[in-house]
Amino acid sequence: MRSLSALVFAAALAAAGCFGTSSSHLAKGEAYSSGSEKYDTFFVSVSELSTRAQGASGESDLRKQVAEAVGLSSTAKLEDTIDAAKARSNDYKKDGGKFFVVVAAEPKLIMKKGSEESKEAAAFAKAIEDAIKGGIKRGDELDGLAREAANLEETLASLEKEVDTDIADASTRDQVKIELSAAKEMLEKSRLRAGSESGQALRFVVLLASAVDSGAAAELLAMEAGACAKDKKPGKPGKPGKPGKPGKPKPKNDFDP
Repeated sequence: MRSLSALVFAAALAAAGCFGTSSSHLAKGEAYSSGSEKYDTFFVSVSELSTRAQGASGESDLRKQVAEAVGLSSTAKLEDTIDAAKARSNDYKKDGGKFFVVVAAEPKLIMKKGSEESKEAAAFAKAIEDAIKGGIKRGDELDGLAREAANLEETLASLEKEVDTDIADASTRDQVKIELSAAKEMLEKSRLRAGSESGQALRFVVLLASAVDSGAAAELLAMEAGACAKDKKPGKPGKPGKPGKPGKPKPKNDFDP
């Protein structure tokens, strides 16, 4: 049984808004203005970033894109999608065709045509390349979002130290502290979600690339070298130079130092 003093203390905490962030406008998705530009600008940034993080998707739409390209349902699981992409690429490799995934500089999928022209293979290659490009771009964007959240967390730490001197009105100051507490939770969740979804996007790229890539790096380099050679036009032969005059013979006792 709780003592009377404990109940009084709990009531005081609740009145001061110390029971979590239930009275926070930010936590409810509502706009809040304290009248201080420094704090209000921060609260807006937190709300916008939280909304972006909540809508973040690492690989779900990319997986759907590849699943449909290999004839699966858009709701196919990740493992089934990757297996189907690998099986489809193996089918297109039976006549000598190959796929090379390149991620350096600009992500792309290079296709070496087999003995027969295949529009289906070209369409497959295009879908895989788009998914790889999209996954890398998505991963970078979400990683940037996670860094934004981390930067705002640093700003939050400064605001928490300054709020007692910045906000003169006691009731406003108490509410700002509640909003800062809510902002702390929102930023942590946003950072973790963005980082997780970024990892999911890049993991999808690795799995997909590994499933279709032919893995013949030497052959890929040879193909690229051949393409570069074709792009270079042979230069015009230069005019023959005039023969130089023969040098005077050295005396027999002459020598090189």
